Amino acid sequence: MTAGADVVVVGAGIIGSSISYQLARRRIGVIAVDKGEGPAEGSTGASSSICRCRYTNPEVVRLAFYGQKALGDSSRFTGLAETIAHLHRVGEILMTGETREKVERDAARLLAQGVDAETLGPEDVTRLFPAVSNCAEPLDMSGDVDHVCRPGEAFLYEPGGGYADPVGANQDLIEAARARGGDVRFKSQVVDVLREGERVTGVKLADGTSISAGLVINAAGPWCNVLNSIAGADIRWTLTPTRIQTVYRPWPESLGQLPIGLDVTTGTYFRPESAGQQIMVGSVTAEDEQEIIADPDNFKRVPDADFTQLKLAAFHHRIPSLEPRGQVTGIAGLYTINREDVHPIVGPSGVDGFWVANGFSGHGFKLAPAIGSMVAQAISGERIEFDTDIPIDFFSVDREPIDVSVKSVLA
Repeated sequence: MTAGADVVVVGAGIIGSSISYQLARRRIGVIAVDKGEGPAEGSTGASSSICRCRYTNPEVVRLAFYGQKALGDSSRFTGLAETIAHLHRVGEILMTGETREKVERDAARLLAQGVDAETLGPEDVTRLFPAVSNCAEPLDMSGDVDHVCRPGEAFLYEPGGGYADPVGANQDLIEAARARGGDVRFKSQVVDVLREGERVTGVKLADGTSISAGLVINAAGPWCNVLNSIAGADIRWTLTPTRIQTVYRPWPESLGQLPIGLDVTTGTYFRPESAGQQIMVGSVTAEDEQEIIADPDNFKRVPDADFTQLKLAAFHHRIPSLEPRGQVTGIAGLYTINREDVHPIVGPSGVDGFWVANGFSGHGFKLAPAIGSMVAQAISGERIEFDTDIPIDFFSVDREPIDVSVKSVLA
């Protein structure tokens, strides 16, 4: 049996569902197929889903800000009367130990792109979030160097920063796409692509059915390399499915509300979880983004004991009044890192009829609304409400590597 659409999107996680929705709202016939049983079984379900805007490049700042605005007005963005996901704007503090002059330059860069940003002194951190230490002395986790706390000169603060439920956001976009006529199918694994000569004209599924299309888009997350190979796309970028670990522990109400913290001095990030009853703790260091997974269907899905101990020790340094008690849990997921510049490749692959949206390197959730907009504008030539002004060429497959300050999730 053969079905047909203008576009087939392979993958219905946060990237694939965003592309599908943005196409459907432009009346472009789209079918999204995903090998999973349901939404957010891949990278999306394990996302930290932090929405912040401090990036090296102004274009990426604006893309992240676009995503923040879309998630912050999710009902209007999706057209749904009620949405599952909402942006919890708890604020975000970047703790780098840098000089006040450097932090003020960062704040000015964000303000120039329309992002609300402030420079906080150490006393401001204590006033806003009394449980948070304002120490900026790098923490040596080896134990070889005695640590003496030193208040930081300044901290970058994004009051509008926040987080959302990644599974709920994925479900919202799927429902929004379907409401506009898009078709999203799970339990639908792509095993081959259809061709007419050198052009890709659709996909073949594991159950033997085929879907013909004028364009196939690879949004398959950690499985992207397999599909690129099947399609004959010679991708020169090194895209590696990489295991990423996060830890959860209880958060006592007595310590007040926490912001999102990106803590370079301890190598961690943290954010509230479960309506503030828990805290999620993960890593911001490139050293913790090196475990490449050969088979995305087969990897350890819980954090390692040593990772858990080190990151919780670092977090307790940042929150010195927190007692080391309560059940600790965690999850390990995958995201696909572009090893050349930790930014995605999006658009034509070099194979006629086959596009890619791969290698998001931990930035996928916050950029997803803008990526869907980029792709849909490039296909339709139509710009509508909630569209980004950054062209798809910024992430093109044949671009030069983007200059970044660090090759990590903080790029």
